[in-house]
Amino acid sequence: MGTPNPADGAAPRRGRASGWARRALAACGLALVLVLAYLFGCEPRYRGTLVVRPPRPLVFAHRGFGDHAPDNSLYAVERALTAGLDGVDVDGQLTRDSELVIFHDLSVDRLTADTGHVRDKTAAQMLALDLGPKYDPRLRGANVHTFEDFVRDVKGRGILMVELKVPGLAASGIERRAVEIIQRYAAHDYVVLSSFNPVVLYRVKRLDPKVRTALIFMDTNWNPELIAEIKPGDVVNLPWPLRQEFIRRAIRKIVRPDLLSINHQVDEAVLDRLIAKGWPVFIWTPDEENALRRALAKRPYGVISDQPIRAQQLRDQ
Repeated sequence: MGTPNPADGAAPRRGRASGWARRALAACGLALVLVLAYLFGCEPRYRGTLVVRPPRPLVFAHRGFGDHAPDNSLYAVERALTAGLDGVDVDGQLTRDSELVIFHDLSVDRLTADTGHVRDKTAAQMLALDLGPKYDPRLRGANVHTFEDFVRDVKGRGILMVELKVPGLAASGIERRAVEIIQRYAAHDYVVLSSFNPVVLYRVKRLDPKVRTALIFMDTNWNPELIAEIKPGDVVNLPWPLRQEFIRRAIRKIVRPDLLSINHQVDEAVLDRLIAKGWPVFIWTPDEENALRRALAKRPYGVISDQPIRAQQLRDQ
């Protein structure tokens, strides 16, 4: 009788282990494919709970009061709300001393008599700048104001949507400052924080899940009209991934914005699909009458226009 060879049983055991490993690897691969297919290929129905559906599309004034008043000024916002508009869309940036001010361009040159970047100026320096004369030489006193001033002024009069301008991924503190002010004024029901940058919106939700957020997007990089009004050194290109709908589909699942703010030139099939899925969609910025009519006919949550009075008239017809 021969002595058993340990190697005789080891080979089947190795075969069984190898088979289990292959099956486990295949299962992991299948799971990964399914996850990726869901993230990038599936568009589920909107399930947010913080947005109340209006009976008709809302009309917001772009940059305060569109073409009717100085860009991003409280002066403009007061006149837009007095005109009966549902809300206003403005832009927020941090100053050198970490105050959140409302201002569109990264530099102050185009809109004021001063020069330099917003990030390099103190809050006091920014608030001393008058937005009036560059809009109309006869207009004085339309000074830059803080986000807090806007929140205080808009309360009870309409909705304030503020784009937080953060070009990169590094934390700047802008989200914390915005959330602190919303909490201080119990402004959750009339302030929306928006951004092209999904990381910013993710941080906002981590700070306070009840703050309403809006993801802004477009299909192209900046068009010549937008480029023409920005200093060459201030142009921040929109990253390629944020211009691809399949990637934005995944971003929406991870970041979970409450609303979408979609450029009116985005692929119409994308726009129609998101509205059909129940997303509260703002369409920006249809300004020509035909573009306004097309946007309003889609029955979006709202439109943001540089011609808000005409948009309001068309909506109410």
